[in-house]
Amino acid sequence: MVAISLMSTGCHTSKLTEPPRTVAEMVMLSHAADQAIAQLDLDPVRGKKVFLDASYFESVDGKYVIGALREAIAIHGGILVDQQDASQWVMELRNRGLGMDTRSALFGLPAMEIPVPFAGRVASPELALYKANLADSIASFAVVVYDRQEGLMLATATEGEGMSKFNQYQLLGFIKWRSTDVGALRSTYSTLKQRLLD
Repeated sequence: MVAISLMSTGCHTSKLTEPPRTVAEMVMLSHAADQAIAQLDLDPVRGKKVFLDASYFESVDGKYVIGALREAIAIHGGILVDQQDASQWVMELRNRGLGMDTRSALFGLPAMEIPVPFAGRVASPELALYKANLADSIASFAVVVYDRQEGLMLATATEGEGMSKFNQYQLLGFIKWRSTDVGALRSTYSTLKQRLLD
């Protein structure tokens, strides 16, 4: 019986791999990019064959931004072409900035290492009466449109900016809630947050 008991007991460990970027980061950046593209004045491209030149565009999540701008051109009635020679107008896209700023605030005691005689250093847990982790994503793009044959810049030289936020709060160590303008990041904590703010 003892042998059976020893054989039947044990532990199971599952290893989970994590991608280098969080979903929150990617969703926030795409949300800000969508807002920036929505502010671009693309009405003049209606009915025109447009080639999107992204050779001057460098950015994180660049393929998403280019795809979103191509969609916006089509929505505004532009005719997308894949070859510059087949276009009437050429649109150049430039990146003024696409990234995130993060900051945190803590009222309490941060985690720290405490020297203990004959035992080395022991890590103490964080004791947070109030803690806030704040994140803002910002996108800023510029486009210029010119006539392919004449090489003359047209009236459409436009800029667009977008922003999103994702803030996480903690009170007394166990009351947690979040605030965000990105729908995919909202959670059931919004109800608790509303009660605390009322």
